[in-house]
Amino acid sequence: MHLRSCVFLAAIFLAACTPAEEAPAVEPTQGGGEEIAEGPEGSPAPDSFSETAWMVRAEDGARYVTLFDADGTYRDLRNGDPWQEGEWSFAEGPEGKQLCFKPGDDGGVERCWVPGRVKGDTMVANGPNDRRIELQRVDYAPPAEEGDAEE
Repeated sequence: MHLRSCVFLAAIFLAACTPAEEAPAVEPTQGGGEEIAEGPEGSPAPDSFSETAWMVRAEDGARYVTLFDADGTYRDLRNGDPWQEGEWSFAEGPEGKQLCFKPGDDGGVERCWVPGRVKGDTMVANGPNDRRIELQRVDYAPPAEEGDAEE
């Protein structure tokens, strides 16, 4: 398997990693994204990420979107195509509220991000190794029901 990151938020933060391919610049849902020096000032991070979606662009231009489903699962898309799935949680951690991603792949490693302030549709998140990414809120789309995929 490749070492993957989720679109964070996509991980948003987009998410988490599996063994073998270096994560793109958003750990998405911990996905890939450019690091930024200072986050925008604004309101605190959302109280819930359920039924939201966040996008980040990797340094190579790839677009990662993390969709947070109400059942505690996340779906990462890379340039619109399915990329990774797993479980997400948003709870109090050692550094305050943390958004954590556990990939569904065997050997997936949980990664956590601390969401920061939100200005408009933009949010900054701090992650592993002092990583700082900027995420943009995008439209959430619920998962397709099994019957929908066959039609």
